[in-house]
Amino acid sequence: MCGIVGIVHRSPERAVETATLTRIRDLLHHRGPDEAGLHVDGNAGLAHTRLSIIDLASGRQPMFNDDASLCIVFNGEIYNYRELRKELSAKGHAFRTKSDTEVILRLFEEEGGDCVRRLNGIFAFAIWDSRRRRLFLARDHLGVKPLYYASTPDAFVFSSEIKSIVDSGYVAPQCRDDGVFEYFVFRQVSGDRTLYDGIRSLPPACTLQLENGEARVHRFWGPRSDAARRPRSFSEAAEELDVLIGDAVRMQLVSDVPLGTFCSGGIDSSLVTALAARASSGPINTFSVGFHEQAYDETRFAKQVSAQYGTQHHELRIHGAEFAELLPSMIWHHDSPLNFANSVQIFAISRLAKRYVTVVLTGEGADEIFGGYPRYMVPGLSERYRKLPSAVKGLVDWLGPTIGRRIHKVHRNSRRPLADALLYNSAVLEPEFVREILVRAGGGLSFREECLGETDDLDGDTLARASLLDQQSYLVSILERQDKMSMAASIESRVPFLDHRVVEFANGLPSAYKLRGFETKAILKRVARRYLPGDVVDRRKSGFGVPLREWFADVRGLGRFLDEACESPELAAYVRREAVVRLATQHRSGEADHSEALWTIVNFMLWLHGLKGQRP
Repeated sequence: MCGIVGIVHRSPERAVETATLTRIRDLLHHRGPDEAGLHVDGNAGLAHTRLSIIDLASGRQPMFNDDASLCIVFNGEIYNYRELRKELSAKGHAFRTKSDTEVILRLFEEEGGDCVRRLNGIFAFAIWDSRRRRLFLARDHLGVKPLYYASTPDAFVFSSEIKSIVDSGYVAPQCRDDGVFEYFVFRQVSGDRTLYDGIRSLPPACTLQLENGEARVHRFWGPRSDAARRPRSFSEAAEELDVLIGDAVRMQLVSDVPLGTFCSGGIDSSLVTALAARASSGPINTFSVGFHEQAYDETRFAKQVSAQYGTQHHELRIHGAEFAELLPSMIWHHDSPLNFANSVQIFAISRLAKRYVTVVLTGEGADEIFGGYPRYMVPGLSERYRKLPSAVKGLVDWLGPTIGRRIHKVHRNSRRPLADALLYNSAVLEPEFVREILVRAGGGLSFREECLGETDDLDGDTLARASLLDQQSYLVSILERQDKMSMAASIESRVPFLDHRVVEFANGLPSAYKLRGFETKAILKRVARRYLPGDVVDRRKSGFGVPLREWFADVRGLGRFLDEACESPELAAYVRREAVVRLATQHRSGEADHSEALWTIVNFMLWLHGLKGQRP
């Protein structure tokens, strides 16, 4: 796992300055503390920081082909590189290293940009063609590895992290005002836009080619696969899934350095841990994080899995004051407001893991492809609720949120058209509430609407539609969190459930195999019961929660930021000051729980402060 950056000047006569390229590369030292390199070719320059995982001795980057006409910088891992290497060797390609980086380079020589279709892995890479003066960028199928770029009148700049683009001097760090509404509703912005004006994200499963100053983006893969939708019984599908996930875990155990798993005690990370332990020749390391607040602490389940598979288990607990102390630095690493409070936990556990391993396998992605969120039931239930007698709906309306958060959400969504219920299904804050607290509530949701429109043919299958929308929006933000927080501690995270073969298979299954009555992830649980105890598989989903309500009430914890939020002039330009004061006052008094809104507000404020350029 590494960091990559590059600059291509518009003018062929304007050379890239080595000092500038070195400075923005070194901002990514945490992504690659083992080695660093750069290459300048007139108006183009590529640079790299390396976290050594495979071929420790000879995998240095930038890497060149035989005549040095092609230069690559690569972040990620290619899990099928050995098979590809054998195939390319048979075609006459001579390899100088044992690295997966060289496999990409040789495959690009053989197949050009179409080489990405052959890769099984997580990747973001850039190839500079010095003969054609052409830059090629690529990002993996699900967007596990980030890649950002800015196209300015002077230059095209790209990087694994936004901070390097900002520090390059080609882009002024400014908030993109028309992205604020989407951020406050979903705590992320989707598609190729970011919260920074002028800085874009290369979407998952996309390549970008820059030639003669023109950038063209091409999508090479989509999460839906008709080939995977062949008829099969539930039992047959479970058998196939067992083999497929097992193979994905086996492939992702490739490493020349120690590895382990993040095992929270939930079904997803526990299943990955079980399969990894079974496939490993010796005991693996497992890591979990807990809280002093017992209602949020799940370490006992992680210990249970560790005991069953004989792992070398490590755990830590985090308290509110430590969490608050880490928060500003984590926002700097994330390059944007933190969408999830447990981002801080991921950094803390990654920092612990770094003492023992360099690579970890995680359970990310299973919820989005196997229907693991209870909210996936909401659009369908809302459609049924809509048909109930008006007297019943009137009673629920009168009771309001006191009747239960999820029932209230079903009731609220029943008043919306189905398209809106699906569009806002992953919303953290209601759009009506957000419009009330923002100074300006401009900006649309065009990317989300486009993704949802692509599922119109799945009429009536609300689970499939919500899941596919999440895979292209919500999931991307989860993966961004996982990458930035683990790489902040120089740890590589791998995600077996998001092997693109597993995703295609899952999206080809009937929704009834995922949601059976009120049981979520039914088919994955069928597989998991073969490897895990029942109380781990069948326990209520926790969501890796954080005690925000308690910590915001504590002036030693997150509560320390509330007075600052009430007075911040930068925040007041976007969020009505009276709304912030009201929410903070009600939360502190115990009158209401506004922890989700306050988390969004505080994170946005701290990010705005960071736009000034100071690292916390």
